[in-house]
Amino acid sequence: MNNRYLMLQDILSNSLCLNADLKAYALESFAKEIDYHNQTELLTKLILDHSSIAKRLEQINKELAHSREVLAEAQEIALLGRWDINPTSGSMTWSKSMYAILEIDSSTPATSDLFFSFVHPDDLAQVNAMFQEMFVAQKPWVTRYRLLMKSGKIKWVHLRFYSKFDAKNALTHFYGTIQDVTEMKRAEDELAKYSQHLELLVEEKVQEISSSQMATIYALIKLSESRDDDTGAHIERTASFCRLLAQKARTVPEYADIITDTFLETIYKASPLHDIGKVGIPDSILLKPGKLTNEEFAIMRTHVQIGYDTLSKVGQQYDKNEFLTMGMDIALHHHEKWNGSGYNNGLKGAEIPLSARIMALSDVYDALRSVRVYKDAFSHEKSMEIIASSKGSHFDPVLVDVFIRHQEEFESLYESMYESME
Repeated sequence: MNNRYLMLQDILSNSLCLNADLKAYALESFAKEIDYHNQTELLTKLILDHSSIAKRLEQINKELAHSREVLAEAQEIALLGRWDINPTSGSMTWSKSMYAILEIDSSTPATSDLFFSFVHPDDLAQVNAMFQEMFVAQKPWVTRYRLLMKSGKIKWVHLRFYSKFDAKNALTHFYGTIQDVTEMKRAEDELAKYSQHLELLVEEKVQEISSSQMATIYALIKLSESRDDDTGAHIERTASFCRLLAQKARTVPEYADIITDTFLETIYKASPLHDIGKVGIPDSILLKPGKLTNEEFAIMRTHVQIGYDTLSKVGQQYDKNEFLTMGMDIALHHHEKWNGSGYNNGLKGAEIPLSARIMALSDVYDALRSVRVYKDAFSHEKSMEIIASSKGSHFDPVLVDVFIRHQEEFESLYESMYESME
């Protein structure tokens, strides 16, 4: 091609050898040859490009076919079926694995009525309502329900629903998957049963340990109480009084939200800790039959701080233990008075923890009714007279009103427990 181009240049430049017609002919011939050469090159390139594209398309089709085979195989392995609905025609198509899940021949025409005939009767209303909603809701759905096979076997299936809408919010395609999760559901149920059984075992063990610990604590408390109480029954009676008073106080608006089931259980267990600090008081003071001197009373008052300090050392390791927390409140504050004249901190009114206010009233009632080294037992009537006169000064006025309103129950409780201890 380059040689022809040089020859044409030579002809065109030699004006003496050729006339104008010959030059024009030469130039036209060369132009045609150039066009033919360019067309040939272009055609060759197009053929090569087409061949390359065809090979790529063939490779893509092979990969797509393989992907479809893998997907179909995966769906069979996972017991995963696929269904599609054409909203315009209402026609439905199912994958082979969906037919396998329903245990019917794949030549059977796919219809919604056929599918719904497999839905378990107990789930049918729920599934129908959900199915209708999905035609208008523009969101994917996930649900699980039961199918009832023709053989009577029940299958659990997990379904995913998807819907496509056009720009005018018209439904264009509705499709989803269905998976047989019967074995998974069976495993979940077994796991739930096992977990429930395990929880019961743990709860029983915790209760066993808790009961053992409480028995040990009460034994130690009784040992300390026996120094100034011949029977050691004081702690059991006051615990019962505290629980009964808390139950009754729960019915009044002021304390309805504070006194929960947990509060009731905890105050019954924690109230025996109220005088645990007396282990640090000398017998000469604790057992003195007469009135204490000012110096002796000052020492006696320290039992609340001794009890609190003892419990707080344990509480540092178990700061979320409600039993210890309430026990510390009761031990430290059960000698506080409503008007602020009590000890150790001179708290008044609602500043005093409710558990300590309940303990204060219960403790005094039992002390009044019982024989002590420094006094004889008072009657219920006399004890109630003393308590009523201390309303708003020593005791929470609301609790006193509750106590008076239910005094017959407290008297009966004291009598029954006193008799059982004899």
